[in-house]
Amino acid sequence: MNIAFAVTRLTKYDAASNYTAAVIEELSRNNTVDLYAFSIERETPKSIEQYSYTGKNEHSLLSVLSVTTKIYSLAKKFSNYDIVVLTGPDITILPSIHLAKRFNPDLKLVWDFHGLTPPQFLQGSKHRFLTIIRQTAYIWSMKRSDCIKVDSNYIKKEVESKTGKMNIKVLPIGINTTIFKDADIEAQRDRLHLNDKFVMLYVGRLAASKRVNFLIKAMQALDEAVLLVAGGGEERDKLKNLAHSLNLEDKVIFIGRVSDEDLPKYYSMSDVFVTASLHEGFCVPIIESFASGKPVIVPDRTAMPEIAGDAGLVYESGLINDFVSKVQILRNDSNLREQLSRKASDRSKKFDLKNSVKKYEEFLENMMGF
Repeated sequence: MNIAFAVTRLTKYDAASNYTAAVIEELSRNNTVDLYAFSIERETPKSIEQYSYTGKNEHSLLSVLSVTTKIYSLAKKFSNYDIVVLTGPDITILPSIHLAKRFNPDLKLVWDFHGLTPPQFLQGSKHRFLTIIRQTAYIWSMKRSDCIKVDSNYIKKEVESKTGKMNIKVLPIGINTTIFKDADIEAQRDRLHLNDKFVMLYVGRLAASKRVNFLIKAMQALDEAVLLVAGGGEERDKLKNLAHSLNLEDKVIFIGRVSDEDLPKYYSMSDVFVTASLHEGFCVPIIESFASGKPVIVPDRTAMPEIAGDAGLVYESGLINDFVSKVQILRNDSNLREQLSRKASDRSKKFDLKNSVKKYEEFLENMMGF
């Protein structure tokens, strides 16, 4: 197959980018795969041809405006492929991709949709407005594509509510589970004063929709427990000030952004992954925790209970008392922790990257009628 992937940016230390890069690399072993992007900020295999929409490796207002002048030439390029996979594309390239379909009616357009945070969960009128525009353009494009690939049944229902009963395939994200092995973490536990503490780990963006403030407030009712916060974002200073105002600086440790290489260490030194997010179409940290043999505690919202399955505890979203209760149950019941840890390790196999990519390739082959 001759495949083009159309993305906006491919970056380091981003779950969706990590998955897309891994899929592209594996597919390139048996197929010709080209990558189109505004900005590529990570290494990709030499066998993959990289194309910039504008000739500059940047995603900026200028580059976005520039690409609107290249609609015809880009459409001609895309029309030479068997399949174009749209994964988080900037809306300005959508006219080119759909025009390519007119040049080549046999061209298959496939959406690889990881979901969008709904506008009502975002802060700032500008972010909400831009998300509404993006969402509207995505729905327009999806309705004119051959198939939509999503990560969870939750996203499938979400997309169906906007596009109708289209050809939608659920294929969960995969990760390299082999890197999440127990590491030599004793020195780091000593440095962070984690010995004899029940360690909860949050991994993700520090954005309002992630509700890390909920987790911090819950720490007031949890003795001999520590919350590690791994990630960066616009809410970081606000969250640090909250922890300070509640006198929780010894119980809430902000680690900052963590590299893919170091991330397994933090899962290994934790007892459980926790989140209070308002919206997740999948939630990659859940399966990273599973790959480390650690259970999760998640709210009863969106895709999180679906991904957690029987390897975690689910609490009623928004109720701090229920969250605290689930943490205390897990902390005080060693048999339950061992049971959930075993289930977590078993469940992680479902999200192994090689199996995921194999199914992805079979999915594309079926699209072409192979």
